[in-house]
Amino acid sequence: MNDIDDPLWNPNAKADEDLIRIEQLLSPLGVRVRGVAMPPIRERKPRHLRGLRLAMAASVVLMILAGGFQYRLRWQNDAGWQVTKTAATVTSSTRLHPGEQIVTEPDQTAKISVARIGNISLSPGSSLRLEQTGTGNHRVRLDSGHMRARIWAPPGYFGVETGSAEIVDLGCDFEVWKQPGGTGRVQVLSGWISYQAGEDEILVAEGYAVSFDRTMAGTPLRVDASPAFAQAVQALDAQAGENTARVEALAAMVAKTARDQDSLTLLSLLTRRPLLARTDIYPRLAKALRVKSDAPGHRKAWEDGDTSAMNAWWERLPRQPKRWLANWVDVLP
Repeated sequence: MNDIDDPLWNPNAKADEDLIRIEQLLSPLGVRVRGVAMPPIRERKPRHLRGLRLAMAASVVLMILAGGFQYRLRWQNDAGWQVTKTAATVTSSTRLHPGEQIVTEPDQTAKISVARIGNISLSPGSSLRLEQTGTGNHRVRLDSGHMRARIWAPPGYFGVETGSAEIVDLGCDFEVWKQPGGTGRVQVLSGWISYQAGEDEILVAEGYAVSFDRTMAGTPLRVDASPAFAQAVQALDAQAGENTARVEALAAMVAKTARDQDSLTLLSLLTRRPLLARTDIYPRLAKALRVKSDAPGHRKAWEDGDTSAMNAWWERLPRQPKRWLANWVDVLP
């Protein structure tokens, strides 16, 4: 018998004859006879039922959240994006469809909704074109000017074409500047982006920026990098040779002026040009990542382009690419 069926706990439950006779014998001693109202007896719920109700409620909440999440990511192919232009005190709204371009005047800004996964802020004097849109694939092209994109979606859902390359969002907040001639810059404010030009992929993390032109992109630099370090990295980028005295001298200067906070720059240099592992950059990066620089075979494997050797050190970074859920604040306006 459970608590609901037991008349000792539930006065509304049917009692047997013996219990009724005992209740009648004890009734003169009851509180009600003395003129004091007996408080109503509340039905006590079995613990297993309370736990079941909590589990069911939690399941409903999760289902609602999952449904809202899926709704946020879904988008009809070629559906237009909402655009709000503002100039002084004048505001106007329109829709932007694939193949269409939006241009802001020198005194005008624009706010563009990227489906339901984020938004773009377009600065005055900028030109942007919507290339395509649909679930999991939203692409724009920045022809000139400045834009800021705040995206909260799985990696690859949103990208910005610059003409010769594509900036792929990995779930973050970033800015892009581009001149009509093709030179430009990307700065990441939160999370990561991937700069992809042909087979070359450059990962850029929060607090870093990378400059580019029509033919190539530089090595990511922290926005607070020292001038000496930035100049040494840029000079090393400009050297096409892999094993010259000039390269070794510049690599030594990079290692000398680097801080531990510049570890992503050092990683990027060694990943894009594995033979730089022969230089002073390799032990400087090992020091920044708190790993041994004399691990058997690791340095040689890196020089040979072994991706497993590289990944072992990439995984030492405190924050990893493609963990877009961690950047949930980017969903806030």
